[in-house]
Amino acid sequence: MVQRRKPGVSRESAAEQKMRDQEVVRANKELAAYFKGRRTEREARAALKIIKAFVRDRERRDARSRPPLPGAGVDKTPKEVTNRGAASASGERHPRKPRRNTQDKSPKSVTASIWPHVTPEPSPVSASDERTPE
Repeated sequence: MVQRRKPGVSRESAAEQKMRDQEVVRANKELAAYFKGRRTEREARAALKIIKAFVRDRERRDARSRPPLPGAGVDKTPKEVTNRGAASASGERHPRKPRRNTQDKSPKSVTASIWPHVTPEPSPVSASDERTPE
């Protein structure tokens, strides 16, 4: 006979819940790193499985007994967001870094014509033409 859990009742201890929350936060970071090109698809799939299992478990709980989302209490934002357009302590904007010119580093491509190269035939020049003084 299959025993079903009652919704809202958790058998996890506080330590297990804290460990699972940390795992979900780590999986979320792994997934974000995948979209930035820093992780493989395999690592992203593993992280997604962890997140999906957490969401499934959370959906089964009663809305009143759900703990806050892991990482929700953290007010820290990424550097790129906090420093974007920010002014320094003196009120001046930070100078922008010069952009790299990617055209200089790429190899020059040479295109070839599909038409055969035809050299014009030299016109017949008489011996008494421009070369000999008259």
